[in-house]
Amino acid sequence: MRVIPPRDGIPTNTVMFECSFQMNKTEIKDYLKDIYNLETQQVNTEVVDGERFKFQVPELGIKTHTNTHKKIAYVVLKDHDMSYPNDEFFKSPDSSPESSDLVVAPS
Repeated sequence: MRVIPPRDGIPTNTVMFECSFQMNKTEIKDYLKDIYNLETQQVNTEVVDGERFKFQVPELGIKTHTNTHKKIAYVVLKDHDMSYPNDEFFKSPDSSPESSDLVVAPS
């Protein structure tokens, strides 16, 4: 499970998690209680479609592909309000070539 940034209009006592498809609401509630000692009032889940994109295949034409779907858990905390650190927490690391240790493989 990982915390994801909140959407607009989400109450301050609600936290959004991306979780495994195999986890049900009871398992999510037990996981948060056992690992983080959080009391939950309510757990709702939603399956979100993956990102779709098109690509060109030389002899077959344009094909579409869908990334894997995600399961989002909306957890309403019982006695706590969630305060997210700041927007920098949710941004991806700098991917500039100067700071990257990756080497492009020869083709």
